[in-house]
Parts: sequence; C-alpha cells; structure tokens
Amino acid sequence: MFADLLASRPGAAPLFIHYDEAVGSRVELSAATFRNWVDKTANLLEDLGIEPAESVQLELALTAPGHWTTAVWVAAIWQRGCTVSTSAEGTEVAVVGPDSSTRGPITVMCSLHPLGLGLTDLPADCVDYAEVLAQPDVHWAEEPAEVAWAPAISPAEVAAVTPQRQRRLIADPAPGWAGISQILVAPVLGGGSSVVVTGASPDRLAVIADQERAITTP
Repeated sequence: MFADLLASRPGAAPLFIHYDEAVGSRVELSAATFRNWVDKTANLLEDLGIEPAESVQLELALTAPGHWTTAVWVAAIWQRGCTVSTSAEGTEVAVVGPDSSTRGPITVMCSLHPLGLGLTDLPADCVDYAEVLAQPDVHWAEEPAEVAWAPAISPAEVAAVTPQRQRRLIADPAPGWAGISQILVAPVLGGGSSVVVTGASPDRLAVIADQERAITTP
C-alpha cells in the first residue's frame, strides 16, 4: 500500500523538505524527485544482490533519522520488498553514514551531503551510495515483506499510521520507527508533506515554520 500511494502521489508538490542547520542547507524534494531517488535506490539494492524478503540494516535510521537520504532508503527497502532493521542480526547489507565503523556483508556508505554527492575518502570495504546516480529510475515494486520494520512492524501497521494531510514541521525526529512513521509514512498516507529540521533553536524553528507555512502541532 505504501509503495502504491507513493507512486500515485502528484509529482510537482513538495513531499519532503529537509533543513540541516549544522551545514546551513535546505533541500526540497518533490514527490517526483523523491520517487526518482527511491527507484534508483531500489535498483541499487537489486544490483547488490539483495533479494525480496531479506533484511537491510539501516543504521542511518538511528544516526541520521531526519535526513532525506534516510527517508529515501526506507521507501526503497520497502519497494524492494525487504525489511528495515536497525540491528545487524540477519541482515545482508548495512547502510551507514560517513563516520560509521559499522560493516555488514555489504556496506553502503552515504555521504549525507545535502545534494547526495559522493564521498571524498571512501573506505575500501564500502560502496559509495553516490553510485545510485548511475542506476535507472525505472519504477517497480515487489510484494511487501511480512515484516516492514524489524522486529515486528507489519505492512498492515505501516498502513494504519495516522495520515497527515497538511504540511507539518518536525524538529529533530526520534530515531527508528517512531521518527520515520511521522516524517515519511504519515504524509505519504495522507497526502501531506514534512518539513524536517535538525539542530535548530526554537526561534529558528518559528522562522522556518512561518516561511514554509507549516504547522507545528503534534
């Protein structure tokens, strides 16, 4: 259901806006641009040999829960018919940030650059996520895995998240499922959008909310 709703989302309107105050960046992803990244990432998973129903260790969900790259990876893992995990147990690939020492059978390292650029000092045992740019953006989706988010969040529970119909500002989202369910799942289900801000002061948050015309209520 999630993949179908994302695929049917009107393309031009913003879906995910990310402010990273640590580097002073603002990245706006329309639904079409977000889907493009998701499609390419799902194809990268296939090229890496990750099969439907396998698990992907998404360390980014713990270390960079508000970054747009993390949201893209979650949607791509589901589109591939795989399970998101934040544990290494039983996973075939680890997806990590630029400073991580975590390694899996395959490790994809993400620069977390605002524009998705590659790493300047890639460890020899890692795949640079920037390689995703060479992937086709052909859309396809596998049947959802029995578990969407390990250990026990099912696709039915993903579909039961309260829909978000407005543009909502979310500051420093919680790691793991708690954050992703709000910044990604809820707006996709409800036709809304998210303005995700990391590292901002309360005064700065108020300015951003006004500029983006975003609600800040829970």
